[in-house]
Amino acid sequence: MKKTMKRLIAALVAVLTLTAVLSMSSFAATAKNVKSYKVYTVLGDSVAAGYSHPGYDMNHDYNKVEWNLVPDTYPDILGKAVKAKTVHQLAHSGYRTTDLRALLYNDYNGDGMSPLRLPSINDDARHLNVDQLNVLRKAFQDDIAKSNLITLNIGINDSTQPLMITMETLMADVGVLGNQVAALLDPFNYVKNTLNNINTLTVDAQFYAALAQAELTSFRMFSENFDAIVSRIHELNPKAKLIVVGLYNASENDTIPSGGIGIPIGDIFGSLYANMNNYMQNGSPYASMGYYTFVDTWGISSHMNDPESPIYRGDNHPTLKGHAQIAERILAVLPTRK
Repeated sequence: MKKTMKRLIAALVAVLTLTAVLSMSSFAATAKNVKSYKVYTVLGDSVAAGYSHPGYDMNHDYNKVEWNLVPDTYPDILGKAVKAKTVHQLAHSGYRTTDLRALLYNDYNGDGMSPLRLPSINDDARHLNVDQLNVLRKAFQDDIAKSNLITLNIGINDSTQPLMITMETLMADVGVLGNQVAALLDPFNYVKNTLNNINTLTVDAQFYAALAQAELTSFRMFSENFDAIVSRIHELNPKAKLIVVGLYNASENDTIPSGGIGIPIGDIFGSLYANMNNYMQNGSPYASMGYYTFVDTWGISSHMNDPESPIYRGDNHPTLKGHAQIAERILAVLPTRK
């Protein structure tokens, strides 16, 4: 049985893995000599929003357009370095590519889970508030159209959602209940907490087969949404400098005990994120068309991998050191002042 399960896990990782060629740009701008950008817009999820750091607004009001800029996070560092007069902080915890796409296209309302992240009627997650969504749409699209510099940092929630749904579905059979709302508000931490309960699952082929299928479907949706987002940003503002910030694996080398064997969750997530990074860097048609510049964030400091973190192993988001590393890598691909 153990050998069979190990083969199934290996097969899952193999299915999810694509060749990822991660490279760093040869530009050499720093905070001291980088080109100035008057208006900077931040698009993304909880990483870009500065989750887990002082100044982050824990009130997840999805009717709100702009959010406070969390001190010493990479959007804050970058905005100061490029001497931006205006920084539009539009990143929000929980955003998936599906949700951001709904904010950029007036004729696309996302999927059945979008009301949990976008405006809903009377805070009822079953019903999207299209009128309020249109208010956000106008603000997002206007800010993008007026920007000189834009960073796009999204995708983590696209990959964690299938794991959560698969586990919740199968866990119900063995009496372990998940909290879907908590997952959508903070998917990073929900995944970590849910994985702590995975040992209660009956470890069998059903789980891995369902997870593999869910993740493959998720990747197809991610790539479709990513291309739609990039295309729309370019349509709204073809002159803006667009930086696509890659994903990192905070669970690298992590293994979750289950059924007498170790589930290499770090390898599974690593394969997923490398897959998505590879698409953003090399696979998207807009990469070769020069619509954006990709920035690799692999190996940055996170609360999961940095023993110096005050909440070590308690959160998957970047530490302030990690944010500084992301900012440094973004600066390195920007042009210097003339």
